[in-house]
Amino acid sequence: DEDAAILEPLTITMHAVRRTPIRLGDLVLVLGGGPIGLLAMQCARAAGAGTVVRVEPQPARRAMAAALGADITIDPRETPPQDVLRDVLHRPGADVVFECAGVPQTVHQAVQLCRRGGVVSLVGVPNGPSEVHVAEWLMKEVRMLTSLGYERHEFDIAQGLLADGRVKVRPMHTSTVGLSGLGAAFTKLATAPEEVKILVDPRLA
Repeated sequence: DEDAAILEPLTITMHAVRRTPIRLGDLVLVLGGGPIGLLAMQCARAAGAGTVVRVEPQPARRAMAAALGADITIDPRETPPQDVLRDVLHRPGADVVFECAGVPQTVHQAVQLCRRGGVVSLVGVPNGPSEVHVAEWLMKEVRMLTSLGYERHEFDIAQGLLADGRVKVRPMHTSTVGLSGLGAAFTKLATAPEEVKILVDPRLA
């Protein structure tokens, strides 16, 4: 039941990855360490990504990303992701960047972290207007894709990824509340970033 409860957000991220051209062995960078980012990271690996880099400022979420398969996790407050791409991975940028943070500033950052001719996939929904420097997009010939929701048949594909273990969702379930705890759960999600996915069980008081 707990795995099935996270099937819907998994299908959202799987839809995004299916719309994004990932070649076998690609360097994929994911911005954002929430549930969508954690799932996109795993789906990208299942789609053939060779190296997965995760950018997330919150320590507990970085640790979870590493446990779920990220090769490198970066705290952007301490280390510029561009430095890691250049000095550690010896690459000018990622082949594919998934923007899963939903923060206006990270939309353009996704382009900055992408290599020339690479792909930026917008998955997060920004909470305000985003400033885009079109000249940089043009000079880098970046391809941009967007995704929202999913198609009905993709639920079956997502279920298969869960069943055979290519995607793991159980570690993302950080707590459970009853219906009476809904208000407190939203407050907790807004103030405690170590919470990743709170499930609601109506059988609880």
